Amino acid sequence: MSANTTTTQHDRFFRGILVFAAFAAGTGVALGALSAHLPDKAFALPSGRGMLHSAVEIQMWHAIALCALALGRDRLARCWARWSCSMMAAGTLIFCVSVITLAFTNLTFDKVSVGRVAPYGGTLLILSWAATAMAAIKAPHRKSSD
Repeated sequence: MSANTTTTQHDRFFRGILVFAAFAAGTGVALGALSAHLPDKAFALPSGRGMLHSAVEIQMWHAIALCALALGRDRLARCWARWSCSMMAAGTLIFCVSVITLAFTNLTFDKVSVGRVAPYGGTLLILSWAATAMAAIKAPHRKSSD
């Protein structure tokens, strides 16, 4: 495999991460508006508004982090940066979708709440930050003029 193909795949991956982050940020703004303006009866649980607000905060912060990682990819160790972004995107999706679904529907599957999935997303988010640290630690050394 040539270096060009690897670079193209690398760039395509991070372009996809930027698209995901932009979508996450856009939907985060919309969900934040819902959190602020929907009547209390729109939520399935008394704590639904607070749950939605928390999910939106997590979603927005991680959308910003994904943008920063994708835009700064050339200053990070490639493999670790890809792992970080992959785990962060998956963790954001798993955590936020489960909490948002719980807030609006209190959905259960065979008496198990959809909210039980959220800790798996949270764990991926924690691991993604560890991978981000490794991406910075293992980054190739640059000349001081950079």
